[in-house]
Amino acid sequence: MSSVRRRRLTAVSLTVVAGLSLSACGTSFNAQTNRVYQPAVGANTRGDVESHNTLLVSNRDGSATLSAGLLNNVDESQTLTSVTVTDGDGDDLTVRSPKIALPLPSGVLTTVGGVTDGGVFVVAEGAEPGAYVNVTYTFSGSGELTVKSPVVSRAEHADEYDAVAGGDGVVPNAVSGAEAE
Repeated sequence: MSSVRRRRLTAVSLTVVAGLSLSACGTSFNAQTNRVYQPAVGANTRGDVESHNTLLVSNRDGSATLSAGLLNNVDESQTLTSVTVTDGDGDDLTVRSPKIALPLPSGVLTTVGGVTDGGVFVVAEGAEPGAYVNVTYTFSGSGELTVKSPVVSRAEHADEYDAVAGGDGVVPNAVSGAEAE
């Protein structure tokens, strides 16, 4: 066999082996690039109003505070009129709502569950860490939006959930009905 022919055969063989080896990267074995990846713990749902990173954070007193970001995609401003929560069996859980309606300006991401009184919704009991619950938002200018969201333990992620109301075991006065001191 001539040396030119050997070099060609070697080059073709290396090209075929390299092509097969390198093309196998990222295929099969459920490669991450083939799936939608959500880096946050909470759940997202899109519609006239989008709900981002929806989750309930447990409090020391057995209650859980709703935490989410709501984005109003409707041209007009609207308000969040109510929130209902059901457990995995479909049973309604008691939700303490703020006395102040939460405004949702058009095109603005609004935080639910922050330390301000207007956007804090607290599930009194029954939302256990590790479980999933169905959170249903009702809005003044569009239909309902239901999100299947996790309940997380505040203790496991203490620093992460510092900005969520109820971390001290106390919910804001606008939700609890207590008078300001």
